Amino acid sequence: MRPGRMAPGLWAAVCAVLISACGGGGDEGAPAAVTGSPASPSASGDPAAVVATIKGDATGVTATEIRIGSYYPKTGPSAIHDHIEKGWTLYFDEVNRKGGIAGRKVRFLVEDDAFNPSITVAMVKKLVEQDQVFMLFNGLGTPTSLATVGYLEQHGVPSLFIASGASRWATAGPAFIGLQPDFVAEGRALGEFMLRNFPGKKYGIIFQNDDMGKSGRDGIKAAVGTGLTLVGEETYEAGTADITSQALKLTNAGAEVIGAYAMATQLAGMLKNVRAQGKSVTFLASSISAQSTTARLAEGAMDGVYTAGYVPDPSEAASNPAVRKVVEFLREHGVEHPTTNHIYGWMAAEHLERLLTVTGPNLNRASLLFALENLAFQGDWQCSICYAPTIVTGNDRRPIETMFIQRWDEAKHAFVRVGDLIDIETTHR
Repeated sequence: MRPGRMAPGLWAAVCAVLISACGGGGDEGAPAAVTGSPASPSASGDPAAVVATIKGDATGVTATEIRIGSYYPKTGPSAIHDHIEKGWTLYFDEVNRKGGIAGRKVRFLVEDDAFNPSITVAMVKKLVEQDQVFMLFNGLGTPTSLATVGYLEQHGVPSLFIASGASRWATAGPAFIGLQPDFVAEGRALGEFMLRNFPGKKYGIIFQNDDMGKSGRDGIKAAVGTGLTLVGEETYEAGTADITSQALKLTNAGAEVIGAYAMATQLAGMLKNVRAQGKSVTFLASSISAQSTTARLAEGAMDGVYTAGYVPDPSEAASNPAVRKVVEFLREHGVEHPTTNHIYGWMAAEHLERLLTVTGPNLNRASLLFALENLAFQGDWQCSICYAPTIVTGNDRRPIETMFIQRWDEAKHAFVRVGDLIDIETTHR
């Protein structure tokens, strides 16, 4: 089981890591050393008291404002994921309307990186050096986010609740953390479902040629093992408009089941084209692409596609009061057709609000990271639309580890849950 709190013997080590990693006070362009150190948690016995004493770099924080940066593709084939940013922006508009957090309004500065890592790096440099942001929040993408790590480490800027399923975030250090389950674990969940439910079938895999796609592929293959026959693997580069040819190569090779790690627009187009050619094949796709929004783009062709979910789809609004509340809020604030990405953005916003709130008035980079590991997510808080409490400690940096398998039902215009909730920590490690 996941630990509820960090073991007492780890407290001092965590403090030391935070002090050295975050910097304090200091000169523009490079983090300065922290002036002073927090009281020993083992001596006070109260993390809330400790966080109030920590000194550190408060760049981007004033008495009235917190400047937070992010990067999203507002243009290009991945622009559909900008709905995530819309979700958390609307959420914090409401937080700010009610007075903000500890008297400070949250101001987001979001740059368009077109899902291009080289552009991401340039935009992050702008956010850090020109805009002087306090931290980065929920930046989208695995290749894009990984490209920023070295620069952010140099400048002591945290990047938290990254919208990427890279397993790297669990071990990248105290200043980096993802939010969603990692792609290897998700791939394993899909692979196990494939193995149990399609015995004797031949399968193939389509994946984006980056850490996201390769991780998902590895997870599927690890779970399936030799239980099914793999007829082939097809890859494509990020930004490719059409991946139909890759799918047809697999079906022509005899694939009856295909695992797909692609983005939403690529998946939708491929499904339409494959179905139009009369191919009978079952798809299991990553949660980043198999969503109700994708179903609309696929114009009926996503019927029967399976995915491993971890956040509610808007189609759950009819049966889930918490989801209905979010969907109604989004519609009241101009989102005519809320998507899973909007819902994900809401979930991310709840996590950021929780972290900033428990860190309190003494907000700096060191106090924030201390609160992240020792105060905010100790198993005693659960976001309004989550399926289990969030846990983050110094030795458990995978916030969300509950998933489920679901199938899109076009007649119902909704996902249908298949089986029970999956604890990916206990079943996939």
